[in-house]
Amino acid sequence: MGYTILKQDTIPVCAGLKMAGEPQTVSTPKEGVKSGGDIDRCDVYELFVSPLVCGHNYMELFRSVPEVFFPIDYIASRISGSGFQLKKVKDDSVVWENKRMNQILTKPNCLMSWNEMIYSHFVYKLCTGNAFFRAAMGETFKNQPKWKWCDNFWELPADFVNVEPNIGANIPIFGIASEDDIIRCYRLNYGYVSTMEIPSYQIWHDRDGSPEYMSINGFLKSQSRLAAHLKPISNLLAVYEARNVIYVKRGGLGFLVSNKKDEAGTAAMTEDEKKEILDSHFGKFGLDQRRLPYGLSDVPLSFVRTNLTISELQPFEETLTDAIQIAGAYGIPSVLVPRKDQATFSNQATAEKAVYTSTIIPMAKKFCKQLSAFLGLEEGGYYLDCDFSDVDCLQQGLKEAEEVKTLINTRCKEQFLSGLISINDWRAQIKESRFEEPMFDKTLFEMSDEEREIVKNVISLNTKSEVENGRENQEPTVQDEGE
Repeated sequence: MGYTILKQDTIPVCAGLKMAGEPQTVSTPKEGVKSGGDIDRCDVYELFVSPLVCGHNYMELFRSVPEVFFPIDYIASRISGSGFQLKKVKDDSVVWENKRMNQILTKPNCLMSWNEMIYSHFVYKLCTGNAFFRAAMGETFKNQPKWKWCDNFWELPADFVNVEPNIGANIPIFGIASEDDIIRCYRLNYGYVSTMEIPSYQIWHDRDGSPEYMSINGFLKSQSRLAAHLKPISNLLAVYEARNVIYVKRGGLGFLVSNKKDEAGTAAMTEDEKKEILDSHFGKFGLDQRRLPYGLSDVPLSFVRTNLTISELQPFEETLTDAIQIAGAYGIPSVLVPRKDQATFSNQATAEKAVYTSTIIPMAKKFCKQLSAFLGLEEGGYYLDCDFSDVDCLQQGLKEAEEVKTLINTRCKEQFLSGLISINDWRAQIKESRFEEPMFDKTLFEMSDEEREIVKNVISLNTKSEVENGRENQEPTVQDEGE
């Protein structure tokens, strides 16, 4: 049975500022705005004056709210700054001389470097929940490996890309179907390019979650992680607005109250007295050189404050709480969230190492695997990998890994000499590629005398080298010859 997809109109960016779950309305193009082109963008000011309506305009939040920027930039900058390498599938060795891939890993298009493009990819993915990696190539090379036949790779602005389903037919979306059967094209509505339809074979849609089929977020798009943190984000914007109001002294600060008294009690100021106080204040009181830093009044007065100070509002505690919740959505512990007492934490290195091992490295490895498949590298016997060996907080882990590998080597050597495993079994345990020679699949007792002699000579040679190295590292002993 087929699955019918109803076409949804493109939702402008400003419509994304509604509360999550609220029905989206489709706006008609305004005068002076090209249809499908420059969509009316919401000003940053609107986010701050209406903090409770922030919903889907996540890129604007990333650009304007530090607590949203921090965790996304933390992950994206570290992945893009890692060393990307081309390796052979056969033995995992690094391929240094491959002109095509070296060009891609240096400058994938005429405007951006590889690191810039990878940074943009993860910013879009973590911020909007979707990233669109494009290989711009002709129809002639549709079924050819992209890394060989494509010279231009781009990261599309994900908040302006829509996945257009095939219309007018029952789509077997949960049945037997190819990508072209389900997706008609990817539509880009952005700036100077106006409306562009990109065929599906040129696009790798990298989602940060599961795809949604009938959703206001868009067909086959994933929801952003920020959607679950609408209230903390709204609180942040409200706090920033309140602090701004206090700093620039907008709004009423309080009242001047007369302390005059007569037989009947407290007496109010007359209109002339009020006018005289205001004229004196605005005429003589101020901070420039020609005004006094204090005011004078013939009327006894007292001041009743109506506003709250920053210390009374306690916005910094609220900001930190919200920032911790948002960072937690991206797997970043609270100890790494910037704060004024940051230097007091002694476990930052441990926390940063945990983020690398649990979030950054797995995410980067997954990216390399999926991009290798998209580019068709596996058909040529290659794959992309990323190297984090120069990260300071991971150095201790590398030392521990080498110690474990040494222990495994020692154990395997004993097992081989006991006739329990073969050389290739040994190499498999230390995660090295196997040898093709048949003799390396035999145990020591299955080998001929000649084969046994060859292997023993190699092992004894290595053992002798290790002993000599150990002697070189020893300090010379001094004997007590007496007097």
